[in-house]
Amino acid sequence: MRYLYGDSSVFPHKFNFLSTLESFIACGARVVQLESEARSLQIATASAAAVRIKASDDLDRFHQVIVQAVQESTTKSMQPQTTEYSKQLVDFATRLVEDTKRAAVASNDRDQASVRAEVARRRSEIRSALETFLVAGRLPTLEAIVTMEFDGQCNFSSVVTSPEGIMTSFKLAPTRLPVWHSPRKVSDFAQSVNLMVGVKKSLFRRSIEPELINVDDYLITGFDLSDESAEIHLRKKLQERDAFVFKMTRESSGLTAEVSHPSEEGGADLPTTVEAGDRLHLDRLWQGLRTAADDVLDHKERLISLLLDGEDVFENDLALMLIERLIKYMAPTVGEIAKRSPNPMEFSLKVENDAGRREEIYVKKEDLLAKLMSLGEKERAVFAGFGLVPTTVNSMPDLSDVKFDEEDV
Repeated sequence: MRYLYGDSSVFPHKFNFLSTLESFIACGARVVQLESEARSLQIATASAAAVRIKASDDLDRFHQVIVQAVQESTTKSMQPQTTEYSKQLVDFATRLVEDTKRAAVASNDRDQASVRAEVARRRSEIRSALETFLVAGRLPTLEAIVTMEFDGQCNFSSVVTSPEGIMTSFKLAPTRLPVWHSPRKVSDFAQSVNLMVGVKKSLFRRSIEPELINVDDYLITGFDLSDESAEIHLRKKLQERDAFVFKMTRESSGLTAEVSHPSEEGGADLPTTVEAGDRLHLDRLWQGLRTAADDVLDHKERLISLLLDGEDVFENDLALMLIERLIKYMAPTVGEIAKRSPNPMEFSLKVENDAGRREEIYVKKEDLLAKLMSLGEKERAVFAGFGLVPTTVNSMPDLSDVKFDEEDV
């Protein structure tokens, strides 16, 4: 199956970009709204705190003026009653000022605690929205690492590198693929895999030597696969330990490979470097397994982590930056789709199956715009790159002029 523009020219991506776009706009609108709400709460709380602090400072300055005036007047009188009166007046006024300051600090603390809870709730919703999009949608892939570990069942995960410095990791759900309900045999991916990695023990000498062995019926009980490196675990029976672990790296000079024998007593004395002839067989296994493992990538179950330029998006509050970067990346493709769509009110593509049959898929622009209508004008302007909204306003509320203490929200 391949995708074409509406004018039947080749489309650069190998997935349904329109469904991803629709999912992204829904997710992005929610993220932008939640970010705007969080920042507005922070700004309002900081402003209210600043007003209270200023009022306290003004009162304190007024108090100092009054205290100085009272003390100066007291020095002009030698009457004990006057001195006592002055002392009690200053003490009362000082307590009043201190109580006012404490009340302002308490109010600020309560507001900050409240807004922290509200911001945390919105951050949680932001994570949920992004996870929904990333699990359901697709981003272009620069590199994908697929890992399988067996602990009674096959557990899959992936690490995917996409354009714009985006790296995602997922727990995969291969249970949707019956063939991965249990470890599969080597022969499912490559046949006649004969390797000089067996163990031959001498009857007369206490030594072991490698021997040729066919591993077609061995079970694959774990792997870690990318385009440049691979680690593959094999065992003869599920209840046994791994018999072989192969580690391979593809370099400019060619393929290198090493083998270890975890279950074999004395296996550490065997050579670990795999011979050139054996590397050809392992390469066939690697490529066959890699192709099959790539099918699992589409079966995402949940998001494990999300990084932008190597930084955790959720820990560093980078969700809005991620949305803006994705819009910038996707906008040229959206523009090309718009130019090549026969109906100006729609974004359309064509899908061509292996038999050459084509079908049109489309999404109405008004349906996409409807997902943004709950946003304010500034928030909608974030999506201006898609050509759905006016470009007169292009900024989100920010905190550039607002100062927070380290323990503030």
